[in-house]
Amino acid sequence: MTPHHPEDRDPGPSGRVSRRALLALGGLAAAGVAAGGVLSGIRPHPGGLPRSDRPAPAAAPRTPAGRRLLGLIANSESNTLTVVDGRTLEPVGTLPVGREPHKFRASLDGRSVYSCNTTSNEMIEIDLATLRPVRRIPILDPYNVMFTKDRRQLYKVAYRYTFVEIHDARTFRRLRRLETGRNPSHIWFSPDGRWFVNSNQRSHTVTVIDTRAMAVAHRLRVDPLPAGVEISPDGQYLFVASGGAGTIGVFATDGWRLVRKVHSGRDAHEMVATPDGRTIFVTNRGENTVSAFDIRTHRVVEKFPAPGGPDMPMLSPDGTQLWVSGRYGNVAAVIDARTLKPLATFRTGRSPHGVFLADV
Repeated sequence: MTPHHPEDRDPGPSGRVSRRALLALGGLAAAGVAAGGVLSGIRPHPGGLPRSDRPAPAAAPRTPAGRRLLGLIANSESNTLTVVDGRTLEPVGTLPVGREPHKFRASLDGRSVYSCNTTSNEMIEIDLATLRPVRRIPILDPYNVMFTKDRRQLYKVAYRYTFVEIHDARTFRRLRRLETGRNPSHIWFSPDGRWFVNSNQRSHTVTVIDTRAMAVAHRLRVDPLPAGVEISPDGQYLFVASGGAGTIGVFATDGWRLVRKVHSGRDAHEMVATPDGRTIFVTNRGENTVSAFDIRTHRVVEKFPAPGGPDMPMLSPDGTQLWVSGRYGNVAAVIDARTLKPLATFRTGRSPHGVFLADV
């Protein structure tokens, strides 16, 4: 995917979320706190947009008592995040952030989330209780980031460049730079934390990094335009979604060798695995579908529609809802992850990409 270059503008307050919207979100902040203005960076969702198209009743996901599901969607060409009420499945506000936000990552303590803003070369840390930006972290092209299993390092792919950088997880000081390939984008760790894998979209490769040595161990040739990568819960297989061929490549990790190719759909892109480790959902941007890939049998067992060029899939914490950003249609969809039936579709900003869900 070619990065966008929206007009320069700095994040800053541009209105307040309505008191009614905050009351609807309930668990995000007390209404008195909202009235005091700590959410002054959020503006109400633009008027005139259609209400969520909800062809089936939306059952609220199970969350801990007294908590609510919060959704954030990164609008890469609008330089904003869409704030979504996880109960009603409707947008309630818009949060300006840095230039070209793409992905998210929860903080180590789970109390905040980092918005990864690539062309402003920074991560914005957002407090999940108030949705207030609390810190700017300078970091080169943080297209996608992930903490190591031991919580000591942060691995970052720099999409506009050709490398992965390893940072200290607490100070964010850069520790090492590893050349990987053109347009490194999607990332994952093995269950034991020993291996880090990333796709290099324009080099048509996947890099395997040894996290103990912090060095590149293997470069795997894959089908053109690789994106999503996942490693099976038992650590035995690597799965790679490649948009150029619409395939899922299956590699055995004992020798990092290709053992099977499975057709997913046109412009197969990103992956997310269900909590039970049985299924991977794969978005097919070029045909507006999502594939359900069975991890045990290495087969696509179901395919269902998702609008707008489905890009980033994310499961609710309880695994009952699949949220998908529609990159080309400026929409997002919520799908029942058990029945695969649509629950809601709503408008976002321009070029919605990353999705973040949390109980707050």
